[in-house]
Amino acid sequence: MTDLASFFFLAETTAMVVASLLLVYPVVAYARNVAYTRGLLLLAASFLTVTVSYVVWAIFHMNVLSSALDLLAAVVTAAGIWQFARPFVRFGDETFETRPSPEKIEETNSEATGGFDSARDD
Repeated sequence: MTDLASFFFLAETTAMVVASLLLVYPVVAYARNVAYTRGLLLLAASFLTVTVSYVVWAIFHMNVLSSALDLLAAVVTAAGIWQFARPFVRFGDETFETRPSPEKIEETNSEATGGFDSARDD
């Protein structure tokens, strides 16, 4: 039974390392063509950190180090997610409107140009 458990441990660890490398390779090799390069690299690093944490826990039985690596993976994951969310987060807005006021709608409509009204009829 121990051999079967060892086989599954090695298979699972190998799959996690391969998945980490498959996440990292295209981002590094084709960095110019990849959006959010830093975010993807941070997420791949966090996955690799989880893999190392799993190996440290399963083979060396170092619970404290494994927990520290899990915390590091969580922080790196948060940093990776922040890289994706950063363009959409705005600080310093004093008000938050769910619906624009009627005056704002009128201003927007009067400023609108283009659209189908300005399209040529060919």
